[in-house]
Amino acid sequence: METQFEPYLKLDPSGIKCMAQQTYEPLVSKDGKTFCKNYNFPNEYAYRDQKDRPLYTEDVVDWFFQNELHYLKKFEGKPYAPEIIDIKNKKIYIKWYGKSCNQIIYANKPWPVPDWQQQIKDIILDQYNEGVYKLTMYPHCHYVDNNNQMKAIDWYGCVPVESPYIAEKWMQGIIHETAQFRLEETGAAVDSVLNLETMYKRSLSTHVKWGEENMNYIYREIFGEKHG
Repeated sequence: METQFEPYLKLDPSGIKCMAQQTYEPLVSKDGKTFCKNYNFPNEYAYRDQKDRPLYTEDVVDWFFQNELHYLKKFEGKPYAPEIIDIKNKKIYIKWYGKSCNQIIYANKPWPVPDWQQQIKDIILDQYNEGVYKLTMYPHCHYVDNNNQMKAIDWYGCVPVESPYIAEKWMQGIIHETAQFRLEETGAAVDSVLNLETMYKRSLSTHVKWGEENMNYIYREIFGEKHG
């Protein structure tokens, strides 16, 4: 089964292939029907762009794997939850349709869902109403199934609204060097713990882009302000 998979890469705004994220190894079956999230450590994918990642350790990967499992379970009944095929050997297999929102946007493909802005808004609002900040709200963290339903992956990036705290070492282990400023925006760690509420707000109001559009219209719906 493993030989049927190949690394998954997202597209940057220029349409150039690059790493999708820094936490696990994303794989897609060669027939395009299965997406695999490999949380085994180490893996070649994690060092594709940065060869020296001393803070990226096995306990970091294990923490995010457990966080992913927790929130997959919490949201498993939602229409936007991924369809899990199997979970074994620290690998999560989900049904895949080859329609990543990232590739739709940056490969200039037509949207299969004309109401995509409403769908992502409904997804993020529902997560918030369930008491969760899901920071992985980027296009590459979402895809569309054959019924034009948008679905979400990368549940490792969640924290509770009422307690949006995470050990600094977990975040330092997965943050790309070009995104270090995002951690700095959260403010200094207190007792080696970061408050990710500021990161969530800044993501919605400013940083996360779906093509030319940011998520500020969703931010205003949640927080009733213009900016984070």
